[in-house]
Parts: sequence; C-alpha cells; structure tokens
Amino acid sequence: MISLTSILVDVDAAAADHPALEQAVALAVRCGARVKIVDSLPWVPAGARHFVTAELERELVEHRRERLKTIAEGVQGVAVTTELLRGRPGIALIQEVLRSGHDLLVRSHGRDLAARPRPFGATDMDLLRQCPCPVWLIGPGSPHEPRRILAAIHANPGDATEQALNATILEWALTLKGCGDTQLMVVQAWTAFGASVLRSRLSSEEFTAYVEAARQTEEKALSEFLEPFTDRLVGVRAELVHGEPEDAIARFVESNGIDVVVMGTVARTGIAGLVMGNTAERVLQRLRGSVLAVKPPGFETTVTTLD
Repeated sequence: MISLTSILVDVDAAAADHPALEQAVALAVRCGARVKIVDSLPWVPAGARHFVTAELERELVEHRRERLKTIAEGVQGVAVTTELLRGRPGIALIQEVLRSGHDLLVRSHGRDLAARPRPFGATDMDLLRQCPCPVWLIGPGSPHEPRRILAAIHANPGDATEQALNATILEWALTLKGCGDTQLMVVQAWTAFGASVLRSRLSSEEFTAYVEAARQTEEKALSEFLEPFTDRLVGVRAELVHGEPEDAIARFVESNGIDVVVMGTVARTGIAGLVMGNTAERVLQRLRGSVLAVKPPGFETTVTTLD
C-alpha cells in the first residue's frame, strides 16, 4: 500500500463548504497523514493595479489567510497547517508539491457542471497534466467517504511503462480501500483491433473466432497482471468491459454507482513535460464524479519552483 504522510488540500477559502477538505481529513485520520490547507490568490494584473492598490492587496491577502486559519480550526484528529499561495492556481499548487513533497493533492471540481460540456476546468487540467503527485479531484455530490472505488487499468505485458502505471493505479486504489469501509472493483476496457473493418472482410464464423481470441488475450493479460496482488484482492471484482475506454468505463461507472475512479493520466514517460494521452483525456471528459489521477513512475513535470 501507499504510505501517506502529507496531503495537500486546495480549497476556496471564501466558500461555505469544503468537500475536498472533508474527504482529505477522513483519509488522513485513517492513514496517519498530516494535512496542509491552501488557497491561491493570483497576482494583481498590471491593468488592475491602478484600482487594486498595494494596501488593498495586503488587505485581500490578510483576509484570505484569516479565512484559511478559521477553516483549519474546524479540523480535528490530524495535524493541520495553512498557507496562501500566490500566482496562477495550477502552477502555484504544483510548485507547493515540489517544495514540500506532498504525497497527494486533493481539490474539488464541484462547480455546477450540469450545463458544462467539459467537467474539468483549466486548473484541473494543469494538475492532471503536470502535477508530480497523484491528484484527487472531488466531484459534485460526492459522499463524505467513497464507498465504491474503481481502478481502471489496461494490462499490457509488452509495455513495461504501462504495467508500472497499472501497478501504481492498483496500489492507490488498494490504499483508498484500506482506509475505509469500501468496495473495490478493477476494470479493463478492450476492443478487437480493426473489428469494424474486419467484420466485412471475414466470414461470420471467422470474425466471431477473431473477436473471441482477442477477448481471451485481454483476459489472460489482466489475470496475469493481477496474480501478484491475489492475497490483497480478496472480494475484489475484476472484469473486462467491451468497448472504447471512454465509453466502456463511463458506462461501468454509471451502472455500478462508482464514487471515485483511480486511473492514469500520462501515456508515456522518458521526457519531461508530457501532455496527457488522448485516451486518458477522452475518458476524463466523460466522468462527472471523483477521479484520483496518477502518473507513471519516472514522470517529470516541466514546472519548476522558479516559474
């Protein structure tokens, strides 16, 4: 399991409710981690400086810091510190992770998403692409503690990087499972390569045999990947779901009442500044609930503490 010692929580200090903080504290209490609560205040734009004087800026900063302290005073059972970050929120949060070595970043993306075509905003996407530690984005209406967790993986014995990412995903899912009364499920989406073209090129019997062979290959890869985790997966449901990942995973989440999806967000390592893989991004844009997104071992962010 993942050893959690420090959790960074991004809140809107002016808001009345803080669902990200509630979930982070519940996890910290069970795992013995400390919590740092932060908010971000952008630098005053040059065009606004005539109206936002240095004195007024100091007042805004002090007010936000006091709000953070008030929020922290309501937290019990864990060690808590606060800090007001300055700058572009996504970059400021990543810099804080780099400076302090947090194990997990938790924030809420629980705006009113019903009318929005995309569930994740600019700050969310900055973090999903560049934050070096796992990012837990709490969706709207999420329960105080997740009850149903889904680990979305793709077992691929021919790709060591993808297998390492799968292992990281599963370790984080098991960590969440071990910190509460939860049910864990593991899912792998699959399709037969070129099926839409081959359907018209092969006989019905040949096409059926081809698709079944593809399914068996995926089933074998999933079973072999999970085998080393057998003792820790007692009672865990693992299954293949047919379809493109963005469709199959979204359907599974909806039909099974999943509270949080644990998944990877970067397709390749080896260079710094990787953008999110197309498949991961398509999946994320179909999910309206909570997501815990992890990077593969060796990921390097292009953000520095000097940015």
